[in-house]
This record gives sequence, C-alpha cells and structure tokens, in this order.
Amino acid sequence: MRSVELSAWLASIESLAANTNIIIVPGGGEFADKVRETQALCKFDDQNAHRMALLAMSQYGYLLAGINPRLQIVEDIDALPSNLSKKLPLLWLPTTLIQDDSEIPASWDFTSDSIALWLAIKLAAHRLILVKSKDLTNAKLLINNHIENNDLDKGFQQFIDKYSGKIYFMEKKQYSLLTDYIKDDVTPQEMISLN
Repeated sequence: MRSVELSAWLASIESLAANTNIIIVPGGGEFADKVRETQALCKFDDQNAHRMALLAMSQYGYLLAGINPRLQIVEDIDALPSNLSKKLPLLWLPTTLIQDDSEIPASWDFTSDSIALWLAIKLAAHRLILVKSKDLTNAKLLINNHIENNDLDKGFQQFIDKYSGKIYFMEKKQYSLLTDYIKDDVTPQEMISLN
C-alpha cells in the first residue's frame, strides 16, 4: 500500500489491459490489519471481522482507483464478464460477499489471496498473479510451503485443487516484468491480486 512501486504497477496493468482482460482483486492492506487489531482488542466475532475485512479490501480498491482513475470498479461478480474486453482493467470490490458466507468462510484463514483464487476459479481465469512483498517461487508444488511460511493464507489450500490455470507470484519491485509474465502465453483473462 505504501510501496513506491504502486503507481508503476497500476500503469503497467493499465497498458496491458489494452490487449488482455485484467481483473484486479485488492488486498486489505493496512485497513485489514486494523480490523485484526481491533478484533483482538474488542473481542468481536469472526463473522463481523470477516465483513469488516471485505470492506477493508474495498477501501483499498477505492484507494487504487483514486491513484489511477482508469481502473473500472465492478462490485457485482455477475457483471465482470460483461465488462471485459473494454480495454480497461477491472477492479473488483468484494462487497457482494459481505452477506454471502456460502463459499468464503468467515475466518482469517481466507484473505485476499484465497478470495482472488476463488474468483479466478469462478471466472475460469487462465492465470492468477499474486503480487507479494517478498519473492516466492513460482511452482504449484511449493504452494504448501508458502502456506506453512504464512506467505499465503491457509484458505488457499482449500481452493488450489479446483484451479486449472497458472499461478505466478511477483515481488512488489517486479512491476516491469509483468509484460513478460503475460506475453509468454497469451491468454484471454488475467487475475491480479494487489496486496
């Protein structure tokens, strides 16, 4: 969120959206960290913390749209497919999940990582790119290691076997390599999770 590379990421995503469909899933960033802190202090339940964390993702989404107004905000999951092919990156805000606990459990085990993977499965995205604060190995076989090291949330494991697309991890300073990740295998739809 406070990374000096954030504007460069958004500019790279915007330029690539001219040739491929990109959906951004915002992380919760410092907004979600504040929810965790407040839950520990005030002792409210996981259901309310989950809803607040989803709102934190939306807050971060609005922050991203404030930095780059060319991002097209979409809240309704069903509206995502009809908004593709507009040569603009879509920015999905998970507000529709606030009242729907049918697929994403109300737990800190399910953060923006697993929510982005869940959405990639739902939309049959060909590639999921997770932007992380540190360098992670791009191998599906190492997903469990990333979960054990707390580099990915525990909920990621619940969805990984349902996803047939490719998963890439990019470190926050690698924004200039985004073009290489996407052009090496041209696919019609990309999911990018920005934490």
